[in-house]
Amino acid sequence: MPWERSILLRVASVSLLLSIVVGAGVARAGQAPASAPAAQPASPWQASVVNTTRVESWRFFDPGPTGGDPDYGFLANRLRLEARGRWSKADVTVALQHVGFLDLPERAVGPGPFGTGALYYAQGGRRTDPQQLYLRYANVGLRNLVPGVDLHVGRMAYASGAEAPSGVPKLEEVKGPRLISRLVGEFEWSIYQRGYDGVRLDVTQPGWQATGVALMPTQGGFARVAGSTMTDVVVAGGSVSTRPDRSSTHPTQVQAFGLYYADHRPVSQRPDNTGRTAARVDVNITTIGGALVGAYPAGTGEVDLFGWTALQRGDWYAQDHQALAVATELGYQWTLAPWRPWVRAGYFHASGDGDPVDERHETFFPLLPTIRKFAMTTIYGTMNLHDTFVQVLVRPRASLGLRLDIHRLDLATAADLWYAGSGATLRSGNTFGYAGRSANGSVRLGSSVELSANYAIRPGWSINGFLSRFWGGPVVTGTFPGDRAWFAYVENTLSFDTGR
Repeated sequence: MPWERSILLRVASVSLLLSIVVGAGVARAGQAPASAPAAQPASPWQASVVNTTRVESWRFFDPGPTGGDPDYGFLANRLRLEARGRWSKADVTVALQHVGFLDLPERAVGPGPFGTGALYYAQGGRRTDPQQLYLRYANVGLRNLVPGVDLHVGRMAYASGAEAPSGVPKLEEVKGPRLISRLVGEFEWSIYQRGYDGVRLDVTQPGWQATGVALMPTQGGFARVAGSTMTDVVVAGGSVSTRPDRSSTHPTQVQAFGLYYADHRPVSQRPDNTGRTAARVDVNITTIGGALVGAYPAGTGEVDLFGWTALQRGDWYAQDHQALAVATELGYQWTLAPWRPWVRAGYFHASGDGDPVDERHETFFPLLPTIRKFAMTTIYGTMNLHDTFVQVLVRPRASLGLRLDIHRLDLATAADLWYAGSGATLRSGNTFGYAGRSANGSVRLGSSVELSANYAIRPGWSINGFLSRFWGGPVVTGTFPGDRAWFAYVENTLSFDTGR
């Protein structure tokens, strides 16, 4: 198997050993001293260090003897150093991030990239060991400019759907993986990630919160030159969210949102089914929609509901753009049973373009999401897609969570493409951020089974892993002789925060 490569085992072993040593040091640092030191004046400044080490392994669809190498593994590390200052009316956050890779694949392409390693290699200067230090965050927050009004300016974090925390744990458990970052996110799972330069305004009242943003994303995701601002991409808009009563036995949160996306980068790739070329991106799209999430007692457990929809209108390379996406989900958790089993099922539809020669573009465009939350294998994106899934979550102990996902995947229309990607990563060149392969006259994309595990060894130290198998349908086998793909990773995260 790819993860048996000796170089990866050596580096992974060293990384794990360092994690154990440092983790033990963190644990000892957190123990109370024999005699407490004299109280010191509280500092407005706090610092944090977060280091993530990940080993990824891919066995992509077999491209046949004339294709590239679909089997590979690589190691990546991300280190973030952050300082935060907090005063009565203001906050300051500054963070630096260093990213490095080992053994990225050189031949994992043809036709198209074979998994994430191929993307890191192609956008990392075609090096097997790229690394970079860059500015992750630098922002100022002003609280209560007038009662209930906060302002943030600078390079900041932003994720659609996360603007107004409900304060209800169950609602946040649903929102985290199912709502947050569907349209705009930091590409959190990627090694480089992305940030946003701009301004955010929040108005908070007892029963609701409104948020407005005007942002430009930074390069990142798979791009080695991360951190530079993509000034030709603008996202502006906002949301209004209810603030549910935390004491209610039937908590429900509703959000309405609207976002305008404009993209005019000098990028030659055009990800659609027209076959037309372009000298630069020409996309102007308005997205409006809403979301609902609720949790209600039922029997010996709790029912949860989730619904989300988005309508789009605008211009796509001078074509009229009209598209739609809808998600509906239902779950039930046995809250009193051992392991607290939680079963969920759902359906997602993202429209596709049924006629490549007319002057209307109907493929749903998901803007700048964190796509892996909604496509764990990363083999497909939330465009031209029907996704029917069942999910089971259990917690054998407080520190260990297990998750199983099973997906049936079809394209919305065979006239469109099989898309993948997570939005703009480069400010210029020939990489848009989304790409498509032929549907080969079919809508049957395939099925996937995905296993996830997260283990919190102690506060500030966790290990998580993922294993998936994808069975390709005629959409896949029309391009690849092989119809099976495997993807696996193990990730170790260490963090230390002086504010704890």
